[in-house]
Amino acid sequence: MPEILLPYTNVDVTEEVNRIPNNYGYLNALDISPSEPVGSRLVRIDYRDGQIVVLAAEEPGSPGQLTEQDNVGGTILQIPHFPHLETITPEDLAGIVEVVNGVLQARNLDAELAKRLSRIRKNHSITLEYIRMGSMRGLIKDGRGRTLYDLYSVFGITKKVIDLKLGTADTDMVEKFEEIGDHIQTNLKGETMSGVEALISPTMFNRFIQHPKVEKFWIQTEQAPGLQKFLRADLGGNWGRIFDFGDIRVREYKGSFPVRSTSGQLTSEPIIEAGKGHAYPAGTQEMSKTFQGPVHHIDMVNVAPDASDPIYVSTEVLKHGAGVEVKSQTNRLSVWKQPECLVELMSSD
Repeated sequence: MPEILLPYTNVDVTEEVNRIPNNYGYLNALDISPSEPVGSRLVRIDYRDGQIVVLAAEEPGSPGQLTEQDNVGGTILQIPHFPHLETITPEDLAGIVEVVNGVLQARNLDAELAKRLSRIRKNHSITLEYIRMGSMRGLIKDGRGRTLYDLYSVFGITKKVIDLKLGTADTDMVEKFEEIGDHIQTNLKGETMSGVEALISPTMFNRFIQHPKVEKFWIQTEQAPGLQKFLRADLGGNWGRIFDFGDIRVREYKGSFPVRSTSGQLTSEPIIEAGKGHAYPAGTQEMSKTFQGPVHHIDMVNVAPDASDPIYVSTEVLKHGAGVEVKSQTNRLSVWKQPECLVELMSSD
């Protein structure tokens, strides 16, 4: 009996899944932590403590001011591997009809594979957003709640936390937001940014805009009629509100991540913990990256992926025609290289 062959190669299905756009995630839509393919599962992050200084004026011909050597260090991180397995069995196809373009027809392998590839894309897309959000928090976890990296421990940095005291009516919110911006600006250390933004939870956004000092601010502005409706961002499936306060753009990030507990039970985890927020420098050059590692495959060892958002898919026909396994994988790690520029926002009252 001849060998049963799936009518698609691994290249075919890999190209097909990567044609499906990643429409998930606010961070993805904002292009935060863009992708960078690398040829190794290990990534070295270098950091320098050197500062740009103002030079002193000297007489012409003088030797000039001696620049102190930078304190150079680095750390090596391993890019995690995220595999996913789908199995298509005869039971998924036999005796099932569906409507395709208004025509009733029997479900076939083409249609079922297309449906599975769409699900594969969504699973890997939400995983990408999850690790990017974890990087912004400084604590990167996987879908089982296991800590992959605590960036503050990795870089030996104390997290900056600012208490907005939203329950206190006379809190000087202008001063609080100046503190946020000053901290980020001070710690850029040679980097550049286009501005400061903050992603905050819906509960914090509600309390923030209702704070007496903030409410007074936007009611008295010329844009008050428009602000009463609030600009909303329809990006990455998020319909959150946007509010500019001082020099900082505040973005509401709604939604939750479907994750599993250590026991395997599916739970819902808020994208941003209730009552919290995260401020960050926007429009930087190299501060935040998502490293894309080589595919875990004998033919692709030490080969950098050539796609900007690579999902690799391989297929295998099960013995005795029992079905087809469709295995997908991504190898990605999002890192804020200067976590001292990140600020966690909270309210103690």
